[in-house]
Amino acid sequence: MSYILRPYPETISKNVREQLAAELDIPSAAADLLCQRGISTVQQAVDYLSPKLNQLPAPSLLKGMQKGVDLIIRAMEERQPVIVFGDYDVDGICATALLVDFLSLLHLEVDWHIPNRLTEGYGLSREAIRMFSRRYDSQALLITVDNGISAVGEIAEARSAGFHVLVTDHHEPPDVYPEADALINPKQKGCNFPCKELSGAGVAFYLLIALRSRLMEMGFWQDNGSPNLKNYLDLVALGTVADVMPLVGVNRILVRAGLEILTERKRPGIWALCEHIGLREGDITSEDISFRIAPRINASGRLGTPETAAQLLTCTDVESALELARALDLKNIRRRRIESEILPKATEQSRLQVHDNAAALVVYDPSWHPGVIGIVASKLCEKFMRPAIALADDPMKAGHIKGSGRTANGINIYRALEGCSSCIAKFGGHPKAIGLSLRREALADFTRKFCETVDEQNNGEALEAGRQILYDHRIEAATETQTINPEFLALLRQFEPFGENNPEPVFLLQNIRLSQLALVKNEHLRFSVQLNGRIYRGIGFGMGKHLEAAQNPVDLTFKFKHSVYRGRERIELMAVAIVPTI
Repeated sequence: MSYILRPYPETISKNVREQLAAELDIPSAAADLLCQRGISTVQQAVDYLSPKLNQLPAPSLLKGMQKGVDLIIRAMEERQPVIVFGDYDVDGICATALLVDFLSLLHLEVDWHIPNRLTEGYGLSREAIRMFSRRYDSQALLITVDNGISAVGEIAEARSAGFHVLVTDHHEPPDVYPEADALINPKQKGCNFPCKELSGAGVAFYLLIALRSRLMEMGFWQDNGSPNLKNYLDLVALGTVADVMPLVGVNRILVRAGLEILTERKRPGIWALCEHIGLREGDITSEDISFRIAPRINASGRLGTPETAAQLLTCTDVESALELARALDLKNIRRRRIESEILPKATEQSRLQVHDNAAALVVYDPSWHPGVIGIVASKLCEKFMRPAIALADDPMKAGHIKGSGRTANGINIYRALEGCSSCIAKFGGHPKAIGLSLRREALADFTRKFCETVDEQNNGEALEAGRQILYDHRIEAATETQTINPEFLALLRQFEPFGENNPEPVFLLQNIRLSQLALVKNEHLRFSVQLNGRIYRGIGFGMGKHLEAAQNPVDLTFKFKHSVYRGRERIELMAVAIVPTI
């Protein structure tokens, strides 16, 4: 095992650290962390450490925004029904709840639909359009959220049926765009919006900013005042973090503010979910979203009942919210059981491919549950440090298989799929996650070409990365007092929220002795470390196997974790790796 210090970007010189430390009056270790994250000026550092909502770019920079707002105003004036068509993952569910909540304030007749992934599949379908046509006699406005950019034929049919169509999406556009009445996607050609990596909920939120602004100009809220859009940022934060969007720039501003709203737990559904999972106190972090909140919201869509999660997030009654939160938790338990049945076989298939030095993993079984294979792909990707795709038989299309993919080590999995599109019937997504379908007989050719396109991207570097540990700061006796002190640890919290493109800092301690070693649930390793005269407790999840080795000097890489327990704040260490000192 080797340790690699996270490097400065090539555009930042070494003397920038001293300048930032002096001008900001911060420890050099904190200035180092800023430089590693591409920050080289005082203004950039201030914007990063204290992001403000007034720094957000104008919604008018999003191509199609004016037309989109015009469509909603027209629906209000002509009393047209509005249908919000979402997606079954966290981002799509949050975007749906966000629009339904706000549009309901405008005295509109608002309906919504999120497809069942097991019986309807992803995105807008012709069957859904026919269902809406039967339900609405008059013209209606159809708004897609977190989908629609690839629905060329479906949107053509919707418009032929008399619907006005507004597409809001953030996925990679195809070569041919749908002919919607309005299309809002920061990735479309000719869009000047500076953040191309908004989530679906982020795009929907920007629509609300523009819509509220227009309504204020029209005097719509003269008597009661306009709604505070900041209260919707809890949903934006959920969608952005769960969809693994980069937490820099615009997304960082939105998520930082959204986490503040989440922490207030004002939304009945959020409060109920936090009560149910034991997240009753303390700040809610991006990590809480990723590992505690999002999996439960996602479980609903994975098992074919996304409406449960949407109902929870739009619920206004506490008792109903508690009941829905309980239902979501039961679905998550079932999801975990199904996943645990699939993972051993998927892992074994992956081991064989790794043994053959495959640059990427493609696993398949006809019997696997299609709702959980995205999680399986994610776990394989994390375990084997390679892009991974998990596939199962498509229950809606005989002779076809469908699946999900996740990526590792900077590989753009969407671009990799583009390189083998001749083998694929349909695919979509973004650089970090994709969905696809193909004919069963094309699997062997697809697997070969997919591995080839990934190999062309990584040049062998991804495989080597699996044997390295990337760290941000080495703690030594000479630097211990300036790193492990209240000022530094408080400043470290301003680096949050952590996530994609803003990694949580990892610290390295070499040749140390751990004390108070103990096993937790026969799986995790509890330990203590003395730093700068203070004892810090630590936990290594899944590291119980290192108990014997930890009796001797070890190298410890870890993250600082802030938490609240019974009203008291505490700082603990979470191990990234525990390796015997050589």
